[in-house]
Formats: sequence, structure tokens, C-alpha cells
Amino acid sequence: MLPRKRLHPTLRLLISALIVAVMIFIGLLVLVSAGMTSPAATDPETGEITDAGAITAFFGMLILLTLPWYRRAPLVPMIAGTVGALLLQTDPFVLAVGLTVWIVRCRSRWQWVVAGVGLAVIPISAVIHLVRLGAWPDEDYQQTGRVLVTCLTVICLGLVLGISLWARQRRSTQLAEADAQSAQHSSEQLTDELTRRREREDLAREVHDTLAGRLSGLSLQVGSLEQTSQRGDDQQMDEALRTTRRYADQALTDLRTLLASLRESGASSATPAQTPAGIPDLQDILDDAASSGLDIRPYILLDGYSSAPAALQRAILRITQEALTNALRHSADQVVRMSLTGDPQQGVRLGFGNRAGTASGFSGGSQTGLIGIRERAELLGGSMEVQHEGEEFTLTVFLPWGTEEGVSAAPEGAGR
Repeated sequence: MLPRKRLHPTLRLLISALIVAVMIFIGLLVLVSAGMTSPAATDPETGEITDAGAITAFFGMLILLTLPWYRRAPLVPMIAGTVGALLLQTDPFVLAVGLTVWIVRCRSRWQWVVAGVGLAVIPISAVIHLVRLGAWPDEDYQQTGRVLVTCLTVICLGLVLGISLWARQRRSTQLAEADAQSAQHSSEQLTDELTRRREREDLAREVHDTLAGRLSGLSLQVGSLEQTSQRGDDQQMDEALRTTRRYADQALTDLRTLLASLRESGASSATPAQTPAGIPDLQDILDDAASSGLDIRPYILLDGYSSAPAALQRAILRITQEALTNALRHSADQVVRMSLTGDPQQGVRLGFGNRAGTASGFSGGSQTGLIGIRERAELLGGSMEVQHEGEEFTLTVFLPWGTEEGVSAAPEGAGR
């Protein structure tokens, strides 16, 4: 909804003054009409105003001067109008104006009680005028006056209730629209915050997926390099140095690829730094793990893997990478049994098993790797199961095949 245009303050003041002037003019007309219902205020023979009528008219005009406060303090014209209608026996016009605004603003019970009393004063004032008409000597004048008083009373009550209830409904509609706009604004802010949080998670996942495995292998290779240097084997030292440099070059290449992706298209939630390429990517992960000293005994039987959704391929690659990294760190004999089977009808099942050891030469795990694997599987509608019986550690992951392109997995930490 577009914001409403506000009038210039000077123009608003002129309009308000004009409205008050019109109400005072109408009030004078009604005051004169009310004075014509009583023989004490208007002489029946001459039709001239009496002294009592002049005094009543004077106080009635003073009561009209409370109309400028009908919006700021509606209770003021209500009290003044009630006094005029009941004590001075003038008309309830001023009361009706203040009462209309009062009903619009009613919130608590006592305010509604005051509004009910104000409404009751209007028919009471009408009864007073009807009684005063009974003292008029002219029967036709009495009959005309009764019809006029009755009609004016009904019109007055109808206008008070109609205008006030319409204004309350309009105000409620405006408040509802304002609440809806506020809720929409809050929803947009929440959406923006969730989007920013998603982008941060995507960035963390990309950094982990592209660098964590490389840096983990580099750290293990540095440890192996230290042992080789202590043995003084020059040939193995050269080979270890070349492997260490290869890991560093791969980590640098991955970092450059990640930065290029972020600079060109931002941290997209659906597009990683590199799009999966099927079996070659999986083979690269196995080769990297094997070159780090891990003895992998794979059993792979996949039907249609290269044409599988990119999200599924990516999940298989990252879960395999994380599981092999865990085995490299924590396996007692550096031997891991790996199985990867599935097809589009039955989904994909990954299995990893190794002997758990404590002397791995690497810092203790924090379980974040397994948490990340579980989150990645659950985001695709799959599941993860871990068994640790004696020295045997087994990790089993199931992933459904029917995953739409663009589903992104949650970031995971390095190591368990």
C-alpha cells in the first residue's frame, strides 16, 4: 500500500477551522429551533424571545464554544452538551459531536459506559422538549413540533452511531493494513537474514569442500616428512617433498578457483566452485587418498552415476572425501574398506570400514565431520548410521536418487 500524502499544515488548519465554523453555525440553527419548543423561551403570542430564552440562548452559545475541542478532548463538549441538554434544556447537538468522537476512540469498559450515558441523554432531551411542547397553546404547532423533535432525535442518534461505527471500522481496517505491512516488512527482513545466513553457510561449505581435504592431507604429509627426515632417507625425502609440494599446489589451485567463483558470480547457494564431472571426480578423490598412504579396498557398482543429479554426485564426492580423510587420520593400519552401490530405482548406499586407532599423529577429532555427513545426507532425504564395535569402525550412508538439481548440502567440519 502506498503511503498517504499528507496535507500542508496550513491547509489542514484552514480545513479544521472551516469544519468547526460549520458545526457552530449548525449548532446555532439547532439552538434556535430548540428554543421554539418552549413557551418560556419564546412568547406564543408575539413569537419573540423572552428574557429566560435570552439567558438560555446565551449559555447555549457558550456551550457551542467548546466545539473546537471536539477532537483533542471530546469529553469537554460531551459534558458541556449534557449540562445544556438536561439543566438548560437546550439541544444535545454539542453532546452528539463530542459523543461521536468518543465512541470512535473507546477502548476500555468505563469509556463504553460513558458513551452509553451520553447516548441515553439524547432521547431524554427529546422527552424534555416533547413535554415542553405540551404547554404550547396551538395544537397544530404542538403536533408539528413533536414530529420535528422525533425526527431530529432519530437522525441525531443515527448520525452518531453511523459515523462513529464507520470511523471505528475504517480505523480498524487501517490498523490491520499497518499490521500486515509490518508483518510483511518483518518477513522480508527475516528472509534477507536467512539469505545472508545461507550465503555464509555456502561460503563455509565451499571453503571446507575445496580446502579442508587438501590441508588435512598436507598436514599428514608434513608429519610423514618429519619422520622421513629423522630416518635420513634421501630418496624418500625427495618423494615426500614432491608430494608435499603437490598438496600445497592443489590447495592453492582450489583457493584460486573458489575466489574466482565468488568474484564472478557471488556465493551462489546452488553452484559450487566446480561442477561435478561424474566418475573422474570420484577417481581423483580415491587417487589423492591413496597417494597420502591410505590403502583403499573399494567395491563400486553404480548404474547411471554420471547422469545422476549434480546435488547427488556432489554429496557422494564430499561424503567419500570426508570418510577417507577420517580413515587417514584415525585408522590404525591405514586400510579402509569402501563400498559404493546403487541405481536410480534403489538409491545410493555408501559404506566405509576401518580399524580404529589412537596413535594417528594427528590432533583428536571433534565429531564435526560426522555431523556434517549426517546433515548432508538428511538434506537430500537420506540417513547415516555409525557403528563402533571393538576396534572396528563402520560408517553407512544412504542417499535417495531422486534429488532435484540445485539442492545444496550443509557445511561440515573436518574430522570426527
